[in-house]
Amino acid sequence: MPRLHTLSLSVFTTLTLLCASCATSQEQVLTTEAAIASPELKETATADRLLDFWDESFRLFGTSSGDGSVADGLEARKLTNYTTDIVTAYPTDKRVGDFSLAYVPTRAGLPDEFGFVASLWGENWALTEDMTLALWVKPNNVAQAQAWKLTLMDASGIDAMSTIEVAPDEWNEISVALTDLEVEAGFDWSSVQSLSFSADLPEGSKVLLDGIRFFDDERLIGVTDKPLSQRRAEAARTRDIRIALAFLQQAASIQGDGSGQLSPNEAQAFPAVTAFAKMMMDEDLETANAILIRQLEDSSVNDVWNLARTPLFARFYFMFSNRNGRYPGRMSEEAEALLLETLWDRTAAKNDIALTRQSTWWMEGSENHDLNMKASNLVVSRIFMNEPAYKDRILPNYGFAGAYHYGHAGYYGPGIDFATRKGGGRAALSDGVEYTATDHYEAWVEYFKRYFRERGERGFFLEYASPGYSKHSMGFVDLVHEFAGDPELEDLVSKFVTVFWADWAQTSIMGIRGGPKTRHHRSVGGTRDKQTADLISFHLGGPGNAGTWWYWNMIGDFELPDVIWKMALDRESMGSFTYTSRGIGEEENRWPRPLGTERAMIVDTESRLLKRTLVTPHYTLGTQMDHPAAVHSHLSVTGRWHGMTTAESRDARLVAVGLPKTATDTVGRRSAEFDTEIMMQTVQTGRTLILQQFRRWYAAHPTWFPSDGSRYDKEIGLWFGNDWDQRIEQNGWVFVRKGQAVAATRPVTWDEAFEREKNTGGEGNQRFFNKPYDDPKVKLLEPAYTWNETGTIMKLVDRYAVIIVETANLDDYGSLNEFMADVLDNALELHKTVVPGFHVMVYTGSGLDAEEIVFNAAAPDVPTIGGEPVNYADDHLFDSPFMQSEYKSGLVELNHSGHELVLDFQQ
Repeated sequence: MPRLHTLSLSVFTTLTLLCASCATSQEQVLTTEAAIASPELKETATADRLLDFWDESFRLFGTSSGDGSVADGLEARKLTNYTTDIVTAYPTDKRVGDFSLAYVPTRAGLPDEFGFVASLWGENWALTEDMTLALWVKPNNVAQAQAWKLTLMDASGIDAMSTIEVAPDEWNEISVALTDLEVEAGFDWSSVQSLSFSADLPEGSKVLLDGIRFFDDERLIGVTDKPLSQRRAEAARTRDIRIALAFLQQAASIQGDGSGQLSPNEAQAFPAVTAFAKMMMDEDLETANAILIRQLEDSSVNDVWNLARTPLFARFYFMFSNRNGRYPGRMSEEAEALLLETLWDRTAAKNDIALTRQSTWWMEGSENHDLNMKASNLVVSRIFMNEPAYKDRILPNYGFAGAYHYGHAGYYGPGIDFATRKGGGRAALSDGVEYTATDHYEAWVEYFKRYFRERGERGFFLEYASPGYSKHSMGFVDLVHEFAGDPELEDLVSKFVTVFWADWAQTSIMGIRGGPKTRHHRSVGGTRDKQTADLISFHLGGPGNAGTWWYWNMIGDFELPDVIWKMALDRESMGSFTYTSRGIGEEENRWPRPLGTERAMIVDTESRLLKRTLVTPHYTLGTQMDHPAAVHSHLSVTGRWHGMTTAESRDARLVAVGLPKTATDTVGRRSAEFDTEIMMQTVQTGRTLILQQFRRWYAAHPTWFPSDGSRYDKEIGLWFGNDWDQRIEQNGWVFVRKGQAVAATRPVTWDEAFEREKNTGGEGNQRFFNKPYDDPKVKLLEPAYTWNETGTIMKLVDRYAVIIVETANLDDYGSLNEFMADVLDNALELHKTVVPGFHVMVYTGSGLDAEEIVFNAAAPDVPTIGGEPVNYADDHLFDSPFMQSEYKSGLVELNHSGHELVLDFQQ
């Protein structure tokens, strides 16, 4: 059975006493704690591949001038939302791991010094003078060779110095024996705080740094690139500190007087999360309890579907209740009594035991709301079966099915008393038996065992890779994992979480999620990409986040297995590969819909939604290919993301977007310049992706949910962003490059004016088309697009034009021009059908192994690749060199460079 992660008492006590009001003291305390907890790393210099971490290296980097040090500003670098453009990850030109670090002195104001601290969390390097410092450095746009000053500074501010010779515009492999350093009196080799460089770098220069490490015959201590063993050890040693700092920051967001009264700004920050943080830190408990009481008093049946409140209230109980909490004594008796009353009212509104007997694929309202409700039902039932005042009370057995208290929309049937019916559907599923919390708990345990086994067999989530809803849903999964109280169930959930992160890692580069996405609303990426990445970043050693949607990620005991660490951080050794997986979300297409599903998706099907992503070290290209006859749920059609990401930039990518035609959307929000509320017929093979707005598609909506017509017949664009290194337009194509990633895209439609000028006899449209002796093909329009004012969105002149996206790494070509030449001679034809303007496209992409693609742009159809139709019912649930599972087998195999793991979900 998983245990709650226990924070070190010394960390809690020391940080609480000394850190709440003094950042300087905090740094001193962290150093002291780390010194106690830090064993020497025992690692041979060649035993393990050195790994970069996209969320750490730029935080370790600092600059200084005058009497400062590269540790200045360290507090800001610990914050989860810290960003900088002074130094960035640079995968295009590197020597070790996935990327080098590119430092631009001009952006920092040409400081005197730049370099790295040993740790964000107060740890120091335990060196000996017998060790060697090795690094790679490449100064660009520097006129001549330079002598750089190198300085090690210990925890007391005492220096050891040397000089290194650095040649311009080439990689310098530098090795410095520490015995050769000029050491000031009292220098402590066992507690080295930073490594810095001083150089006369001109404006416009850029310095690449890579592979910095200390080593001897027995040990290797990475600075930028680290072996897995070092990364795992550092993450474990600093976990308590990272958790405590995150909760300290959240706890300080409200400094109350114990009244629980909040300013408008404080109220916007979901104050109960701050109360939780205060209790975690065992500080200002009077204010914490007052805030909690006010939040409990504000609870009502009007917000029982709130995504944050019930799970948070349940965690308050498991962490702080005086009867069963991990940290008793922090919650007042008044708050605890009100907490139990509130939890009863919130869950009695929708904790219907009849729901446990339905399919786990029948989801109320939405996937994340459904999981929120059911996970809360499980753990709160467990709370009440162990509370003497509640254990014999009767919980609901309504049997109406549906989303209780989700609103009063729809007709409930004859004779229904609308004053007493609180939502639900029209079903009559109750067996008439009275059930207690213990009965509910046991029923929900069995339900969730089915839930996670079935997802281990058929896949997840319907809201796939959603930057917002993924972190919500995983929080509810964590609620089950940490507080279900059933070892078998908790083991299943642990396996599920591991598969979730394996799936994430398959399509993510530099913490940026590529591949297809659903419910990726109103954006193409940017900073929203971090929302899920921040969750795994904490487990990899990054900062904690105690905010509303992330706090839960720090209080459990889940640990990433080695194979996930390797997938997430060792992208280079994975090379280029294609990842294919089966999706979920196709409706059962039952008419009439079963009573009780008026607000539910019913997706208990072998879904014909196939996800495919080409993953390379420099970019991803991905889509979800939907069978033309697939019956979508009302959510599988929302916020659909198809396209290309680049490893170097969140603002250089190609993504299909919709261009709204009205000033406001269907819910009254002001329309943005673009959205992702589009449905595209797609096909992908290798480096080629083809997209076209679906001419026809179908979704089966819950009876009491609307069918939104705004997703049909839209103006279409392709989002480029504004951060490409090159962009060239030629012969109807647009070519772009970012670092080593290159792409070509072309909207394909007919030159209608040219074709209508033809007249080969006949009458009506037959003057121009479809006589036996007419040309079988039409001329292509060049160009078939315009640009928006900023040049960031390609706007198609024909909303049903086919979009070709062709991609490559420059490793396969000498230059962008060579790639352009290869693409421009690709075979591309539009063949006539019966009606003018409706065509079949035939295209063969670049590369020696490229196969002919036949894509019907005239009507929904199954594309062919090399003469074979796309198989939407792939035999695999997951299929890549690193992740394998036969569909419905319940066995998932993970592997990476000798690290292997088999996860068994079988019944």
